[in-house]
Amino acid sequence: MFTTLTRATAGVFALALLGFSSCQKDESRVTLSPKAAPTLSVSTTTPDLVLTSTNANTTGDTFTFTAADFGYQSATAYSLQIDKKGGDFSNAQSFDSGTSAGAFTLTKAQLANAFFALGVPYSTTAQVDVRVVASVSANTPKQASSVVTLTATPTPVCVSNTTGRTWSIIGPAGTGWTSDVALTYDCYSQTFRARVPLNAGEFKFRANNDWSVNFGTTQATGDVTMSSLAKGLSLVNNNNNLQITTAGTYNVVLAPSADGTSGTVTIKP
Repeated sequence: MFTTLTRATAGVFALALLGFSSCQKDESRVTLSPKAAPTLSVSTTTPDLVLTSTNANTTGDTFTFTAADFGYQSATAYSLQIDKKGGDFSNAQSFDSGTSAGAFTLTKAQLANAFFALGVPYSTTAQVDVRVVASVSANTPKQASSVVTLTATPTPVCVSNTTGRTWSIIGPAGTGWTSDVALTYDCYSQTFRARVPLNAGEFKFRANNDWSVNFGTTQATGDVTMSSLAKGLSLVNNNNNLQITTAGTYNVVLAPSADGTSGTVTIKP
């Protein structure tokens, strides 16, 4: 009996060892060996970004890049990234550049707006860094080209406010429901702006100090956060109140549609 039991135990041990060996084999991983990052060249490192009413949609710069080689065949997505000179591209302006190498063009307006989004003041000479990034999946390290630096003086078109509307903030976040905090029209961005102290409280935007056109949100008022306002929030006429949850001084940028039926707002410290 002892011999039979010993043999049975040995058999179980052998099966366990075989299973362990099988698991080890199943857990083997393929190691990727990227062979080449994309390379990037530009048609000019000093694009003319002084915009006019007729040139905004013409070519600002052309970016030509080679294919990345990840060491195996796979669909590759490319994006063009633009960041401040010396930046780490963590908050870069990004443009989808397709799934194959070649030439990618940005208009003067697109390129100028990238400068502005990075905090470059109007009509100020500044430098930005540009690179192309290749990606095959979320779990695979990306490959980036070397950086190319552009120098330009982005100057937008000044467009008059032809809508006849003024815009303001009304509600306890400002000075109450019976008085308005005026926003100033910016002809370069065609937006209404103000840097103002705001209270913790609800508010709306309204046109011409009147309730016939008043912008709110489709979200429940209590769901509006400072984070969502900082990222940009869509607005529609005659909908729910917005709210400021933390009192402070903020930059308010309202971009209403031409017909005054909708818009977007960003509110940042």
